[in-house]
Amino acid sequence: MKLKTIVPVLLLVLLLILGCSQSGVSHLSQADGGLPPFTSMKGTGTLSPSQNNHFSFAVFGDSQGDEKSRIMIGKIFEEINQYQPVRPVFAFCLGDIVKGKDPQDPTKHIRQKFSDYLELAKTAGVPVFNTPGNHEMDDADDIPSERMQKIYQESVGPTHGSFDYGNSHFIALNTEDVPPAGTPPPPKGVEFSFISDKQLAQLDKDLEANRDKTHIFVMMHYPMKPHRRQDILNPASLKKVINIFKKYDNIAYVFASHEHLFYNPQDPGNVETVAPFSVGDPTRYLVSGGGGAGIYVDGAEGGFHHYLIIEVDGNKISVKIHKMDG
Repeated sequence: MKLKTIVPVLLLVLLLILGCSQSGVSHLSQADGGLPPFTSMKGTGTLSPSQNNHFSFAVFGDSQGDEKSRIMIGKIFEEINQYQPVRPVFAFCLGDIVKGKDPQDPTKHIRQKFSDYLELAKTAGVPVFNTPGNHEMDDADDIPSERMQKIYQESVGPTHGSFDYGNSHFIALNTEDVPPAGTPPPPKGVEFSFISDKQLAQLDKDLEANRDKTHIFVMMHYPMKPHRRQDILNPASLKKVINIFKKYDNIAYVFASHEHLFYNPQDPGNVETVAPFSVGDPTRYLVSGGGGAGIYVDGAEGGFHHYLIIEVDGNKISVKIHKMDG
């Protein structure tokens, strides 16, 4: 092959490699033992390559419920689509997109619920990701099942994984892994949740491979630092996650939902603002479960429908709370 023919081909290959490195897929492949690539919910679009290290994204959780809840999440998607001055590049839901675990609910109805939600999610105008919750993963006995996991994967997308964007790395954990036979129940008064040792090993390798990222964001359904003790991640899984997290100093934020409210354990009495974050600050934890499901505390305790806008600007991160009620 002549040199003038080879050079354009090599340039094309180089451009493809560079494009893939910014396309939102984690650098560590599942074959290396890390987390699998995490993609947006079906039909909501794909993440475009990042242009710089200044961008924003939306976060919310728990939009499951009745028609009133659907109206609320529809309004949140509408606001995300029209957000000013610059629309977020993507949105991240923290689980419970439907009220799925119904003993009288046959498979076809669960699939229809997912389809209805995805039609709403498309109106956001940006890719929408979801880290699943108990209502997506649990069967009628409130335990994650292979049946429900399969329906979710076929209807919505992957249950866990990671991707890159700008100077940041995003991790979605599935706190509703299907437990092996003989898995002990959580302590009395705590709901069932479970992260498998396989997923935890993937998490550790993924974090190790991304020590060079300025910020790491972790998304999960069950919170590590909840408003109510009964809503905490199963202590057995919680201990293992804590032991992994403490090895890494670039985990900026851990977002969770499950609780239908806003809660900032770093500043519990403040439901209006979140302090700015800078590289070197300790990991922050936030609960955002105001995406449409019924609220069970008053507004002064964070009981309001809302979504968050997270703005990354180089080494700094800001969080804005957007209330939907009143």
